[in-house]
Amino acid sequence: MPVDPNIEPHAHDPQDGEQPAEDARIREAQELEARMRRALATKEDPLRDDESTSERLRRLDAEASSDAADGGPSPS
Repeated sequence: MPVDPNIEPHAHDPQDGEQPAEDARIREAQELEARMRRALATKEDPLRDDESTSERLRRLDAEASSDAADGGPSPS
């Protein structure tokens, strides 16, 4: 049980690895959240020099679509 009374115990946790929702609106929000999390800078994967988060998001989307077109790994 959460200690913080403001935390919803059944809230979506992106780290829990659950399957995407069946509701298309919720699934779309989950996919957007996953894309945004991949675009955020981390200690292990910092932003390139002179790169913003939105530029990184566009670059990652372009790389994912080129991988898909080349028959490479699909985005997770």
